[in-house]
Amino acid sequence: MKLFARLQALLLCLTSTGALALAEVDLHHVIRVEGRGSRTVILEAGLGDTMDVWKDVQPLIAADCTRTFAYNRAGYQGSDPAIGPRDSATIVAELRAELKRRNIDPPYVLVGHSLGGLYMQYFARNYPREVAGLLLVDSTSWHQGLLVDPSANTPYAGRSAVTLFMPWIMRRELTDSGAAGKQVHASPHAVAVPTIVLSSTRGPPGETPAARALSADMQDEIAADFPGASHVRVDNSGHYIQRDEPGVVVAAARRLAGCIGANDPENLSN
Repeated sequence: MKLFARLQALLLCLTSTGALALAEVDLHHVIRVEGRGSRTVILEAGLGDTMDVWKDVQPLIAADCTRTFAYNRAGYQGSDPAIGPRDSATIVAELRAELKRRNIDPPYVLVGHSLGGLYMQYFARNYPREVAGLLLVDSTSWHQGLLVDPSANTPYAGRSAVTLFMPWIMRRELTDSGAAGKQVHASPHAVAVPTIVLSSTRGPPGETPAARALSADMQDEIAADFPGASHVRVDNSGHYIQRDEPGVVVAAARRLAGCIGANDPENLSN
């Protein structure tokens, strides 16, 4: 009953105002927090993925240095159902409300993979005072438009996935990805937040040279949107860089979090 009342209140807010204010968001998310430190590394997963996509790298990022926060977005396993649009503004508002509820204050190092990277671009461009660093892991571009890749390393690997058979939350995020990108494009210009863009160099089986070149160009465009961004093309890595080359992701996140230790690499080469 309590959950139903919360959802009713949120739906009323959305339909009456058309806006999503931080104080009005009352969705609860499943989270995993590891480590401690003055900065918090926020781990945002891509389309169809839960926080488990970060399970191997999260403790390594946190080790003896920083607090890390991974979570399942609304609609995913264990979190409250999603209501309203699944665009950048809504998802970032829900995330910021959850952080406030948990008393996890800025500064944040934002880490976003794939579609999650698009959401983190919105966060960084609209709330730069809360952001100490931005790490984009083969991020979606604002004008990319998402397509289902049956060969991707997702729960749909190895079979043809069409929106009809997707869980509702994936269909909704996919449908709203165009609006999410437009919101990023319409956001204030990025300020000089320390930014690292990691991009894959290996596409799915059957990818044409033209498609690979287009993907590389979009990653260049993302890096160009953030002043002074470092763009690293990760050799021998597919879309899931955190799985193929986890050390690169760990090193980049720890650098942005201000971690300096004897075992931390000085560069991001893999």
